[in-house]
Amino acid sequence: MQSQLLTMTYGLLFVLLIAGAVFRSVWRQKKRIGLRAVCTRTRRSAQWYLLRLGATSLAAFVLAKAIADESAAVVWIVLWVAFYWLWRLWDRWGGKGIEGPAVELTSTAGVAGESQPLPEAGPQKPLWRRAVRKTVMLGGGAAVFIVVMLGVMILGLGYYARQAKAERDKVRVGMTVDEVLPLVQGGCGIRAHAVLPENVSDEAGIHYASLTGHKNGQFGWYDGPGYRGHELTEDEALELMKQKMSDGYEWRWRYTFTNDTPRHFSFTVTFGRDGRVKDVTDVWGWD
Repeated sequence: MQSQLLTMTYGLLFVLLIAGAVFRSVWRQKKRIGLRAVCTRTRRSAQWYLLRLGATSLAAFVLAKAIADESAAVVWIVLWVAFYWLWRLWDRWGGKGIEGPAVELTSTAGVAGESQPLPEAGPQKPLWRRAVRKTVMLGGGAAVFIVVMLGVMILGLGYYARQAKAERDKVRVGMTVDEVLPLVQGGCGIRAHAVLPENVSDEAGIHYASLTGHKNGQFGWYDGPGYRGHELTEDEALELMKQKMSDGYEWRWRYTFTNDTPRHFSFTVTFGRDGRVKDVTDVWGWD
């Protein structure tokens, strides 16, 4: 759940944006045609809103899965927002608003047959002034939207960095493999390898292992030729790691925390020849 914080925040902002746009539209129509006509129109357009949201969400999800891997959630949100507003612009350019037919405007009019005086139109602003005003409003809204998205991204990355640092601070110099492996949580991946001399190669992957912790307490284990995967319990993973680390070399475990952004956070734990923690690096971020 922690790794999806940014996606959830973006989704909430998108929902609030849609709700704000709907409220603004209803408020403007209420002043123009009355509350009763607005309620009638809103009921008729609700299904169209849901269709648009569902269709754009599905299309964005399929495309995000096809073009992205680790950042698919963020790509999905971005594409969903883009598809939704492109559909709205397409309808507006084609003159197909989601509002009901113009005849609804007469729902609050007087009894049939009675002529109603038309409201006097105020002075029309010049076209260039309306174009400039619209451009400024759209540009300002886009700028605010970008600033908010960047702000949320920065806050989210700070949160992920603090989570990785909190896990890093659990590891102390002098701890054993049995203490360290079950200690660090958060669904991180571990790439472990021996610190080999320059004249020693490891093409067969004997001095290498890759683990991924799961929420159910088990570990995904990858080693050997072709790095075939296995599902191991915590005790089984501990036993295999201690077997590998009995080769007489120092070992380095690189922990990597992934999230719903392209940026990852890592730190490295170095074990001495005695099998105890010798050094722990600071957390660093990388793409």
